[in-house]
Amino acid sequence: MTHAPSQRRSPDRFSRRRLLQGGGLALAAGAAQACDAWSVVGKADDRYPGGSPFAIEALRARAYRAGDIRLHRMLNQRPSYSTYAMTYRSDGLLLTGVATIPKSAGPHPVVVLNHGFTLPVQFRSGDGTRAMATELSPRGFITLASDYRGLGGSEDDTRLNTGARLDFAIDVLNLVASIPSLPDAQHERVGMWGHSLGCDLALRAAEVDARVQPVGMWAPLSAWAEDLVDYYRLPTLSSSKDLRHAISPGNFLEYLVGPVTIHQGSADLAVKPQWASRLHAALEAAGVPSELTIHPGVGHYLTLNARRAVTATADFFERELIGTRQ
Repeated sequence: MTHAPSQRRSPDRFSRRRLLQGGGLALAAGAAQACDAWSVVGKADDRYPGGSPFAIEALRARAYRAGDIRLHRMLNQRPSYSTYAMTYRSDGLLLTGVATIPKSAGPHPVVVLNHGFTLPVQFRSGDGTRAMATELSPRGFITLASDYRGLGGSEDDTRLNTGARLDFAIDVLNLVASIPSLPDAQHERVGMWGHSLGCDLALRAAEVDARVQPVGMWAPLSAWAEDLVDYYRLPTLSSSKDLRHAISPGNFLEYLVGPVTIHQGSADLAVKPQWASRLHAALEAAGVPSELTIHPGVGHYLTLNARRAVTATADFFERELIGTRQ
């Protein structure tokens, strides 16, 4: 199902050139220069299924630690919910983030919020997820927003953090595994929302853990490495063809349960708007319920239509996680 809200135009503050220059996915591979970006970013290793620890089959084969989500200082308080700084463990690293907890009696449905690409020096805990948390929390949702490793106050296991890494998906999956530690959280099904790079993490998580359903996406990064090669001009050799296939979540959509809702601005310069349409069509072909809303003339952050997108996305999660709840 495809919808197109009224046409209005907003400037896109996040262009493809800025992504290339700012240290995003392209620069994560840029250290390879004339080498193959995917062998570097994907940490090519034949010991893993798919030839990489980040291949979808390798992610599905590994375990995720069910640790404790710890709530620390209160950041904000509203009549119906409170916002806390949180920490949890991911592969031995102590990661930070933000949690909102309703004041009403539980159990409460949970939505994990995945922010998009940002330079580590510019990121502050909770950036990129506040609008969705503010909309979902009064409706009775627990929201959990990980900063990912190396961002915010999170520990890191490398000296080079460009703000776009495949191991961020592992951090999201470890967060999902830890949700049962919250006493009032429903954990049989967990909603997940992402923006841009966060959509890639959401797709990977949903393909690995069947509890991740439903999924909401804004301005998704392409689910196929080949699209990224062309659009971001990544250095690529033919020898990494199989690796690129193995780490592309678009090639494993049959593992998703769904449903999925996608919002995309037609004037987006950071990601190619057609990627959302391609993903929507591929999801439907794979038998995964999907809906797509195109926002004409709107950029990467859906700025002029943000209120509509936030409300529609929250309605989607409420319908799927509360409306069907017994």
